Amino acid sequence: MRPACLVLSLASLLLTPSVLAASEYNSENSPPVPLIIDTDIGGGGCMDVDDVAAVCMAHALEDNGEAKLLAMVQDTNPKGGAGVLSVLNHFYGRDSIPIGAYKGAGLSKDSPFLPYVTNLVEHYPSPIKNTSQVPSAVDVYREVLVKQVDHSVHISSIGILTNLEDLLKSPADQFSSLSGYELVRQKVKMLAVMGGKYPGSEGSPECNFCGCAHADSASAATAAASTAYVFSHMPPEVEIVYSGFEIGIQVQSGGRLTDCASQNNPCRQAFIDYGGRGQSRYSWDPLSTLVAVRGTKGAHCSECTDCDGVNEVDSRNGDNSWKMGATSSQSYLVLDDAKAAGDAIDQLLCQPPKHQDFH
Repeated sequence: MRPACLVLSLASLLLTPSVLAASEYNSENSPPVPLIIDTDIGGGGCMDVDDVAAVCMAHALEDNGEAKLLAMVQDTNPKGGAGVLSVLNHFYGRDSIPIGAYKGAGLSKDSPFLPYVTNLVEHYPSPIKNTSQVPSAVDVYREVLVKQVDHSVHISSIGILTNLEDLLKSPADQFSSLSGYELVRQKVKMLAVMGGKYPGSEGSPECNFCGCAHADSASAATAAASTAYVFSHMPPEVEIVYSGFEIGIQVQSGGRLTDCASQNNPCRQAFIDYGGRGQSRYSWDPLSTLVAVRGTKGAHCSECTDCDGVNEVDSRNGDNSWKMGATSSQSYLVLDDAKAAGDAIDQLLCQPPKHQDFH
């Protein structure tokens, strides 16, 4: 297990936020974290606005030199999800980030989606409007991963696990002679997962693991089976850090966007569309993404102690339980300071884009 959250010194508390970002999280010995975001943004079996917060926050982290966004992939079926990702990328001046979408079977073609999806795609500029304009998530994963330094890539999984299942099952192709399993083993260092409950969901599965809050039974079954497959087939060399339902629900963020962000900011508009002006939301997805980049201490969390074991998921319904006694590269988060975590997310969300391209 890694050490608990950092206790800041009095001197560090007196530093400005920008100095903290530069000194604490991006020293000369800490190059930008290569990051892929795998998201159910805007719709599917689980729907919220915190995916938007995670993506916007990740752009701010890249502006700070803390992350390098390699790709974003949508793991659900609503067509506008890829459009939302494109809107956000465009706003931050990063149209070049590859976007992919789930192209497999098993999810309803009529998956529900939130109103902010339509508003952002129709009223904000972006080169991509829907999933028909992007390649499959598996192709994006494979093309991007093969170009990276071995054991360097961090993945933030903030949706269902359909894309990761298909990636692990993928055969050699034009991008790489390696199978998906081999490619993940060679290139991926860390998988930060928002999903499950810890030490167990006890018959009440968390939505990203079951995909069941707003889905038909067939779609939910697909999501649960994908979850079980991924965690039973992930290469042991990949570190997995789970951020459970019980963690994100204690952290509030996003409400400050109403006052701190410009009116043309699509991140701000998504939060207003979802909950109204000045309304914060639970921070499941941005917290997990922050861990993927800054590690546990940078998200005001620590990893569980005396919990050596593995996460086991029921493929029938997504119910998870932590099985003690096994030495593994898996652990789950413990929240140290909910307010500090929310403040860290809000600081990044309120940070003006460095390379804004809003036209």
